[in-house]
Amino acid sequence: MAALPKNMEHVDRRELFTSLPARVFYLQQFLEFGSDDVVALSEGQKYIKAIIPAIVNMVYKKLLQHDITARVFSTRDSRSEEDPERWIGEEDAQIRHRKMFLRWYLTKLNSDPSKMEYWQYLDKVGLMHVGKGRKNPLHVDYVFLGACLGYIQDAMTEAILSHPRLDLTQKIAIVKAIGKVIWIQNDLMAKWHVDDGKEFIDAEWDEETQAEARQPEGYVNGKRVLGKVDEDDSSIDGTASSVSSEKSTTSLGRTMEQVRLSNEQIGCPFSGMVNGTQDLDKQRAATTKPPRDDILGSPSSPSGIPRLRVMEGKTIGKERLGPSPFA
Repeated sequence: MAALPKNMEHVDRRELFTSLPARVFYLQQFLEFGSDDVVALSEGQKYIKAIIPAIVNMVYKKLLQHDITARVFSTRDSRSEEDPERWIGEEDAQIRHRKMFLRWYLTKLNSDPSKMEYWQYLDKVGLMHVGKGRKNPLHVDYVFLGACLGYIQDAMTEAILSHPRLDLTQKIAIVKAIGKVIWIQNDLMAKWHVDDGKEFIDAEWDEETQAEARQPEGYVNGKRVLGKVDEDDSSIDGTASSVSSEKSTTSLGRTMEQVRLSNEQIGCPFSGMVNGTQDLDKQRAATTKPPRDDILGSPSSPSGIPRLRVMEGKTIGKERLGPSPFA
């Protein structure tokens, strides 16, 4: 057997499927997730936290747009295609309760990823959606989990890239760091749904997994790591929950009203997402510059190219030029 070529590292396949630290380390290396990304997430936290309530509302509006995902809130299993006696609506207590947990989850997603506890919780998020161990089992097919993550990433990317107070270098760093974290989360969800590496799972390891799954939502190794989790799993289906999204607090202890006021003070162009798509459209319009065609009445040119045209041998556009034709 030939020796490994220079600069090639060995990765043990069994460890990838039996050791979470080994799997996370490999993913971090492959995606080049490092200290720069940790710093970017830390510096971007205040901007991301400001848009989390908005993204939560957008996600649940999206989930309730299609029967195949809306049905899960009644059946707790996306494999069931039987319509419920009553469809869950956005104002129902169960959805308000789920919004609270999604706010906490997104806050955790954008917290300190330098601790293994962070990745353990992301792994448990995948475990919680395959119906293992929980008092009220929940199974959500991977296609819906992946689509939801993609939707969240898209919303975060748009908000960060459109922020008026961040320079381009900061925007790129934050967007790259978020993207890497979300793709590791995506893998840690997929691993519970695919059959890859199943030959390495033994009975003892499976018992440990079941024990972890039985812990209340928001707990890892018996420790609360997510928000203010006072409910046990019996409330996850909404039957024992009457949490109001307006009166509940975020993981920072702020009410939704305080979040809205904070958004207004920060001036995030997408703070209107908190109140729905109509406000979002207004804010997008207010923060989007009109195309150069509308300003000059002529086709726009890439930056750095003179805004001049030659038509029938005559130069058109001189009167519109400032001191520098390349401005």
